[in-house]
Amino acid sequence: MSNLHPESDLRREDAGTSPGPDNTLASARLIIEMDYGITVYPPETDGSPWRAVFIENGVRHFRQGATEELLAVKLEQVRLRLAFDASNMERPGADLIAHYLNPDRLPVENRWSRKHTYSQRRLCRRFAAPVIDTVACQDIRTSHMQQIVNTAPTAGEGNRVRAMISALVSAGINGGYLVNPRLKEVHWQPASRPVPTPPVTVAGESSLWVDPAEIPADADMNRLSHALAAGLHGKRDELMMNTAAYSGLRWGELIAVTREQVDQGGRVITVDRKAVEVAGHLYLEAPKRRKFRKTIYPVRTPSGYPLAERLGARIEEVAAEQEAGVNPLGLLFPSPMGKLWRASNFQRNVLARAYRTAGWRDAHGEGRWVWHSLRHVFCTTALFTWKLDPTDVSRMAGHANYRTTLDMYVGTTAGILDRARTATE
Repeated sequence: MSNLHPESDLRREDAGTSPGPDNTLASARLIIEMDYGITVYPPETDGSPWRAVFIENGVRHFRQGATEELLAVKLEQVRLRLAFDASNMERPGADLIAHYLNPDRLPVENRWSRKHTYSQRRLCRRFAAPVIDTVACQDIRTSHMQQIVNTAPTAGEGNRVRAMISALVSAGINGGYLVNPRLKEVHWQPASRPVPTPPVTVAGESSLWVDPAEIPADADMNRLSHALAAGLHGKRDELMMNTAAYSGLRWGELIAVTREQVDQGGRVITVDRKAVEVAGHLYLEAPKRRKFRKTIYPVRTPSGYPLAERLGARIEEVAAEQEAGVNPLGLLFPSPMGKLWRASNFQRNVLARAYRTAGWRDAHGEGRWVWHSLRHVFCTTALFTWKLDPTDVSRMAGHANYRTTLDMYVGTTAGILDRARTATE
């Protein structure tokens, strides 16, 4: 029995008919057959090395050691690679990262969006590459991954890096670069950095739950509407806000919507594209999760704004702007240059003043509501004012499923006290 592996098989190999020093035929040579097709040849003479032969990726490979113990150490990683069919473990971490970022490793229908691709490249370049680029994949340890995630400056960025590491490890295991799933079991550690206050949640509610305080009331919407109307392109900006708040369009969908997407007769907007900004460049692509949808808008908003009438007038303006060449894309809400709005420019040039005027921001620029709060206005208005079914609201808002809509806006604790009070009377 060999020290190389307790269950190794010993056999003798015919050494041939070459005569030995005493003109007799050489005796059969002892060899050790290990699992995964590894064959070990003990030294034929004193001072000769121990040798091992194995096939990996269809190529015959050799290892040797001065002693059986030294050869056994060298074969540990070989046996691990062969056992898990992980032939890329000897490659450097840079190759692992390249494999993770390679779009060809995913089916076409599951490939990352342009924005997600950019964010993953950024995280890998900034955090992962400096730590594991030159480390052989078979030598990557949990300590390396912990070092990567701890490099993130904040808890929020740390969570993004941790998610990247989890996906990187999964891709590495599938691609034969890694074998240890525990490499993903790391989390951001603040050390001497500020620790964010843990969020306070409602017992029994989903993490998706949107507190009513995070949703502007009709009076708050009315104040922002009037504040926007007082701006340079006030009527258009006011219409833009009301369209977002009562149709459920996300920012990228709203700035990309054209007059052709609006059916005035049915008051329907077809959402079949969005604008996304990546590394300073704007692109048009399919909506979130690559799913088209249709949504409705009301004749009037709860505060009395004539949304249908104003959208109809704006569509006529867009037709004239297209003909004049000042709005070639036919956008309902273009930037002053007739192009797609950049979120940063809109925030700085339009929203900052309007937020302060409407009381959505204090003197320090702090406030509880943001542009995305308008999505919450649409969903809660549709559910509780228009009394639409949650499944209908889910489809118009573009949620993954109706359960998401319920978790966000209806919750699981609604009515608990009323039911308990009735039961205890």
